[in-house]
Amino acid sequence: MAIPLSVVCLFAAPVSALLFGYFFLLKRKQEWMHWPMILSCAVVGVSAASIAAQVYSGHILDVSPFKWMPVGAWSISFGVRLDGLSAIVLSLVALVGGLIHVYASGYMEGDPAFGRFFLAFHLFYLSMIGLVVSNNYVQMYLFWEMVGLSSYLLIGFWYQKASARRASLQAFFTNRVGDIGFFLALLILMNVFPAAHARFSELFPLLGQGSLAISWVGWLLFLAAIAKSAQFPLYFWLPDAMEGPTPVSALMHAATMVTAGIFLMARSWPLISLAPHLPTTIAAVGAFTAVFSGIIAATRKDLKRILAYSTVSHLGIMAFGLGLGEVSSALFHLVTHGFFKAALFLCAGNIAHALHKSTASVDETGGLLKKIPVTAVFFTAAAFSLSGIWPFAGFYSKDAILGAAFDRGGWASVAGFAIAFLSAFYIFRMLFLAFLGPREEQHPPEHPHEAGPAMNVPLFFIVLGAIGIGWFGTQFYHLASSGWLGVSPLVKIPGFDWSSFIRSTSMAGLGILAAYLWTMKWPSFDWDWRRNMPWIETMADADFGVKPMVAALTLLVEELSYLLGIFWDKKTWDGWIENTSLWAEDAAKTVSSLASGRLNDSLWWILLGGGVMLLRLLK
Repeated sequence: MAIPLSVVCLFAAPVSALLFGYFFLLKRKQEWMHWPMILSCAVVGVSAASIAAQVYSGHILDVSPFKWMPVGAWSISFGVRLDGLSAIVLSLVALVGGLIHVYASGYMEGDPAFGRFFLAFHLFYLSMIGLVVSNNYVQMYLFWEMVGLSSYLLIGFWYQKASARRASLQAFFTNRVGDIGFFLALLILMNVFPAAHARFSELFPLLGQGSLAISWVGWLLFLAAIAKSAQFPLYFWLPDAMEGPTPVSALMHAATMVTAGIFLMARSWPLISLAPHLPTTIAAVGAFTAVFSGIIAATRKDLKRILAYSTVSHLGIMAFGLGLGEVSSALFHLVTHGFFKAALFLCAGNIAHALHKSTASVDETGGLLKKIPVTAVFFTAAAFSLSGIWPFAGFYSKDAILGAAFDRGGWASVAGFAIAFLSAFYIFRMLFLAFLGPREEQHPPEHPHEAGPAMNVPLFFIVLGAIGIGWFGTQFYHLASSGWLGVSPLVKIPGFDWSSFIRSTSMAGLGILAAYLWTMKWPSFDWDWRRNMPWIETMADADFGVKPMVAALTLLVEELSYLLGIFWDKKTWDGWIENTSLWAEDAAKTVSSLASGRLNDSLWWILLGGGVMLLRLLK
């Protein structure tokens, strides 16, 4: 089958841009590095739109144009699967990722490593495209690892800072825990279902033949998603990943790395849904992650860290929705979150840019509404969307998940109420502290400047998505249902429920009111409780004990590695290795002594050998 040009362009455009940038622009004209990357994003964007239109009309593509890992009769093909699921996430990556590329060209202007940044940034973009269009688990795992490598390069982009180096290593090694889970799941699938070649369309119809193996695979894939999509307890790397430039944070948190785990679970849902108790566990972990990180976000002062914990919380909401069986609504929230979270991060970037810093805290802001009003308007629109206020985009996806939680009752309903309140509270606390005031404890700059067109124009289009992408819910659910693989339908189109609307909107309204009272009626409260009850801030800064536990576990692993190195490597293994040469030398001397070179000795050896052969024949 011929491969459509639009599919070829998904890979050809980014690869060509990276090769041209590395071999021609990096050493000659690195300040032009963004142009081939932005052109590549434009080509990918048009291709993604064309693919989405075709999938929407029912044309599914699942092809493997060539084999790239043949082993005898067994092989793995390089292929693409373009159905509703991949078309949705591909469109998000292409559109939001492309706009963030444009923003980055203005934000990173003048950085001495401008060329290196865009090479790593676009490799990140390419890796995510490859991941979402893969038609088999082996190929997905390849791009999964490329996403991890790219994030390592970008989080530690300012490697001169010790904190950036530490954050990049923490992200890399934490994700390795999940990567091991993915790798083991892959080995089990290839062993139990060798005929399927790890291809989704061939594997999923066979799932009923290996229930125990399927259960193991489901849990291992969930482990991979926990690490990549920052679910409790492997969430802690994500807030520290703020050490990278703001465009990296926006792309990573909105459309690429952290959504990869949610995409993996959605793609694997026909498999995961068969594992006993796994969906309920996913819902419980997601709900706890959402509430836990929402509480922490409400205590943070650094703007990017508030948004980072917000990302963890909303990834928890997506996992919560998946576990409740609302796979399509979780995907819808992935899309709406991609827009409003990208907008919020880019607004935080505008604030930091106005302060001539890489990041900013609430102590350094206040009263920015009058000084950078465009950014303030953009941030407010995205905050309403994140809070799930009608008619902003976040309402349509978030309310569908919360409605399912309310219908479930019990702990799920309680979690739904807490999520609705906390989401509105922490984001409007940030809005009021940064843009209103200033308060006595705040020291904003005298003359901050609004960002230029290169930064505000792409931000404007992202904000439009944060406002209106939810209005196309019917079209979204139709697209999501196209080409779904599995024994049960992916799509449940949620109807409008006044009861759910009133409950979620009321809790969001209470969250906004609480944030207003916290920051405006008692303007010094955010500083007073830190001074009067420092132990609470200490607990919050330690993520209520999680960070010390992680530090202790890390120290334990280091000590065990050191002891292993001393007692095994130095005292045992090194001794074997170092003595091998002596043993070889002694053996050579012993053998060489038998070869004297005398004819008489050689004749005796011939006679002995002939006798042994004759004895063998006679037996």
